[in-house]
Amino acid sequence: MRCFFPMSKMANELKSIFYIIAAIFIFRSSILNWYVIPSGSLLPTLKIGDHVVVNKLSYGIMLPFMQTRIYSWDQPQKGDIVVFEGPDKENKITLIKRVIGVGGDKVKFTNGILTVNGILAKQELQTDRSPLKNLGGNESAENLNLFIESGFSKHPHFILKKKWGGMTDGETQTWVVPEGKLLLVGDNRDNSQDGRFWGFMDEKNIYGRAFTIAYSTYDRENSIIPGLRNDRWFKELTN
Repeated sequence: MRCFFPMSKMANELKSIFYIIAAIFIFRSSILNWYVIPSGSLLPTLKIGDHVVVNKLSYGIMLPFMQTRIYSWDQPQKGDIVVFEGPDKENKITLIKRVIGVGGDKVKFTNGILTVNGILAKQELQTDRSPLKNLGGNESAENLNLFIESGFSKHPHFILKKKWGGMTDGETQTWVVPEGKLLLVGDNRDNSQDGRFWGFMDEKNIYGRAFTIAYSTYDRENSIIPGLRNDRWFKELTN
């Protein structure tokens, strides 16, 4: 008995699958996307292995697949954690840093202490070192001091500095941020390649704002589910 495969039905199924895949890619390209944190530049707020969700509609509408904003309704604010295309144009790498200066701001570091428009940021040393557990990578908490920095943005946030031998000990730099530009810096101040070294970033290069940690993959020994950190499920980022 001869069987005939319904080609029209197969074509419709393939068409439906194509539409679903295309919708997913458009969604990720223009609305929400997720990124894996590969380095420790934003420790301890973001740890190596965190999977962060980024709102690409935070500052405007992104053209699908082009990473180009075609309409803006807001600008990045001081304290925002943003995802952007790195300064190396030959090797396009997606990076994530914190905004510490926007257009028109005068930003200064004096011995590692931040001043924005004449306002001295507060850096309060923390005795509770629990945020330094399971940092990931080769970062050792023993050589780090944990601070809460506040005063220049809407929400306080953690920063790290080396107890000794850190570059911030004698750091003295000043910038005036041009309009349309941003100064982006990591929270792990003694271990972050950021705007202090490669300069300002165009606002148009910002893909979006990170707003939550969906989950985190690192701790393979102490997790209920091997490979996942127990305390990083749907953890909101307070920018």
